[in-house]
Amino acid sequence: RGGRKIINTLNETHLHKTLKTIYSLETPGSTTETPVGNFIADILTPDGDAIEIQTGSLSHLLPKISGFLSEGRKIKVVYPLACEKYIETVFLDGKVQRRKSPTKKCLPSTFRELTGLCGILLDGGFTLEVLETSITEERKETESAVQSKNGRRRFRKNWLKTGKRLEEIRGTHTFNGKESYLKLIPKNLGETFLFRDFHTGLKETYPGVKAEDARIMLWCLCRMGIVVQGEKKGRFNSYSLGKR
Repeated sequence: RGGRKIINTLNETHLHKTLKTIYSLETPGSTTETPVGNFIADILTPDGDAIEIQTGSLSHLLPKISGFLSEGRKIKVVYPLACEKYIETVFLDGKVQRRKSPTKKCLPSTFRELTGLCGILLDGGFTLEVLETSITEERKETESAVQSKNGRRRFRKNWLKTGKRLEEIRGTHTFNGKESYLKLIPKNLGETFLFRDFHTGLKETYPGVKAEDARIMLWCLCRMGIVVQGEKKGRFNSYSLGKR
């Protein structure tokens, strides 16, 4: 395929493959793993628009998204948010252990993956579809402590991730245009507000939302022009909603 950027389908996770199948079947006549210029579209619709399934960092898709948009194609990015996660480990002796992960994510957590995409999130041709999912992370025990395949581990561990498996889709949230993002902003913030007001308001809808996730979300909304940073009130920045 020359210099095209492709996904190695031999290493495709169950999660990615399952969602690709679901979305391709929803649009009759679609093709999968289709060459489009210098890229490969996960799904190409009969109208020539693209659907990308991204189970990792969304910001890594920026070159592909920008490329498709520059050609006048619409692109939908589907992101499965692991609101519930199970960990399934296969040990060297063949035994399998399955446990529920204490890690929980909610819709605002998605903004951790959007920091590199703020410049295109409000493009009329771009749609983000966030799926609230239950997934299983598959692991395999190793004989000795090893680094992860992506090299991100701070300390070596005696297991490696081998895949992700979709268990259930519990909800779908579609974002296209400013109004869809405005719906996430807490009500009754007032004309100006502080970060603590924003975080407190978010917790009314998402009780478990972490302060760091709320902070990143607010940062992204500022980069998108939906929220405007104003003067300081004491030691803290103030904010207000941008023009509708």
